Amino acid sequence: MRRAFSVFIAAILLLAAFPGHAVGEAEQSHTVEADQVLIYNPLPYGAKDSVLFTGTIALPEETEPEKGEALFSPGMHKTGRDLTHTSKDPRSQDFWVCTDLMTYRYDKRTFRLAAEGEHCYIWAMEDDATGFTDAQAALMLEQFETLIYPSDTERFGAFRDLAGDGKLHIVTYTMNSSSVCGFFDSYDLYTKEEIAVIDPDDPDSYNCLPIININARMANREAIVYGTLAHEFQHLILRSAVLASPANEGLLGGEKTVGTWLNEGFSMAAEEFCYPGSVAEQGYVDAFERSDKVRLGMSYQNFDASATDVGAYGQSFLFTEYLKAQCGDTVFSNVLTYWKSAAQPDRLTEAQAISAELSEEQTDALHALCAYPDALKTRIGSDSEVLLSEFALAFRLAMVLKAEDGMFSIGASDPHLPEYVGSGRRIEGGGALLLESGGSFTVPADADSGLIFVGIKDGAINEVYAVPEPDPGFYVIAANFDGAWYALPAAPHGEGTIKPVTVKPDADGTVAGTGVSALVFEAERTEDGFVFRCEDENGVYYLGRGGSTKQTLSVAEAGNAFSWTRFADGSDRLQADGFYGRAILYGSYQGGFGYFPSGYFENASFAKPVLLKVRIINGDANLDGKVTAADAALVLRTVVGLSYMNAAMRAAGDYDGDGTISAADAAKILRFVIHADS
Repeated sequence: MRRAFSVFIAAILLLAAFPGHAVGEAEQSHTVEADQVLIYNPLPYGAKDSVLFTGTIALPEETEPEKGEALFSPGMHKTGRDLTHTSKDPRSQDFWVCTDLMTYRYDKRTFRLAAEGEHCYIWAMEDDATGFTDAQAALMLEQFETLIYPSDTERFGAFRDLAGDGKLHIVTYTMNSSSVCGFFDSYDLYTKEEIAVIDPDDPDSYNCLPIININARMANREAIVYGTLAHEFQHLILRSAVLASPANEGLLGGEKTVGTWLNEGFSMAAEEFCYPGSVAEQGYVDAFERSDKVRLGMSYQNFDASATDVGAYGQSFLFTEYLKAQCGDTVFSNVLTYWKSAAQPDRLTEAQAISAELSEEQTDALHALCAYPDALKTRIGSDSEVLLSEFALAFRLAMVLKAEDGMFSIGASDPHLPEYVGSGRRIEGGGALLLESGGSFTVPADADSGLIFVGIKDGAINEVYAVPEPDPGFYVIAANFDGAWYALPAAPHGEGTIKPVTVKPDADGTVAGTGVSALVFEAERTEDGFVFRCEDENGVYYLGRGGSTKQTLSVAEAGNAFSWTRFADGSDRLQADGFYGRAILYGSYQGGFGYFPSGYFENASFAKPVLLKVRIINGDANLDGKVTAADAALVLRTVVGLSYMNAAMRAAGDYDGDGTISAADAAKILRFVIHADS
């Protein structure tokens, strides 16, 4: 569609959708020396658990933008009258055209042939009030035949020629919108037999011809009309490549296609090839620089455009400008050729196609740029997805560093990545924020694992820092409220009442002290995010992904002791129900922790849940922070079946480190205590 229609564990943010690294109240922070900092989420856009929190940034509060409206997307028609046309005049033909762009209503109308060339027909609707003239059609024909057709077919490829005459149909008529210049309807590229399968209830209301629709209202704005022809012709060629792919065989009507973000970028590149400078002249680069959505970290793969913010178009255009600068003009046809030749559906991805265009030297340079940790690569996915993630990071940096050539060159364009001012936010996969840092920047302690912080000083990259994954071990779920840390027991205790307990992290961020044995979780990253496991004398409890809508985590065994919910505003609630009350950690990023009676949630201040690392002291079997004779007694009682020790206790009580607890461990702990006291 033509774009003119504007149309953790602590910061392991508790649970699957917010993985992060472990921090404590006094964790050592990482400081980057920099004038500017780029914060980048390297995870794939739209993937499960791919939204990451920057951590709390000490900058003024931001204003959230309104979500963009969906673009016009013609397809399955709402059809009206069938004005059957019986004329045998070859210069007259009926076409189904969109007579209402708001409801996608299609009607059959009669058109006259206004101009004909080697590669196209230009049709004007009979009795059209705008009076599209033959002289205008002749000028359009000249532009298409001499410039647009050779440029688009050379750089993007051939189109699906359903009639077998090698000609495109350019259909001009008055549309009920003064902002839409034209569009291409992908359903026109199916054969009648294919359409009969896709829409058996109304198979005769499709043209089944390669068509570009042009709004006759725009006929006098020649520069826009011609750019639209180049733009929409690319869409038609790209869709032809999708339908030609053997990997899409059998996926009739549901073919895997190139993402809108890249498709639109390719179409603007098509305009730029034919009419250099036209995209910038239309204001799309300026729109990118002014876009609130871009400023607030919109992914380059998120084509979220609206009538008031078309920054997504500028972003897609600039990405393809960077792609062209790095890989040359042939990259576009090569990507579509890759699409047409891929035999397996799992290879039909932008990452596969783009990575195939990068040289070994470029690939090595991108890997060296950040050196993603292995755990991060695993979260991103395949080798090609990792490479595309690195490529997109270099694309962002090119808009800041503005090198004349090399990895940080974006070609002839001179865009400015808009600067972020805010207190921190969640960034979707592929999104980035740029902020001024005043010489140095401390990475927020609650930043989620996987985020990339790039420090830029004196116009060059000074440091690239990836927030690490949490260390393996044992953790306590906790939150800070009014300067005190509170933690939630792992399971109901006593008479079933769940009650928060106060814990105090030491200077290194670890936790030790009375009551910790009831709070310990083991964390494991899985395909869905994090799974937390704890156990007590009543059994083993898991916090794992449950319902997909609210992303609830609940206990898989021994009843519903826990649930965790993420809400639309980004807040999180960890809830544990007992017989007499309900303990809740409710996170939104500011505030604190609350313990409320059952059903009571109002008038509370809330905090982002975190996990504090539990310090395991060798011999401290009861996890009270010190090694005493009581630890030896606990080990011995457990060996003979009179007491219980959970996984963390066993790790501490296994004094000799042989993987089991035994009477020998109890004896060694006791000898240590006697020696320490002597």
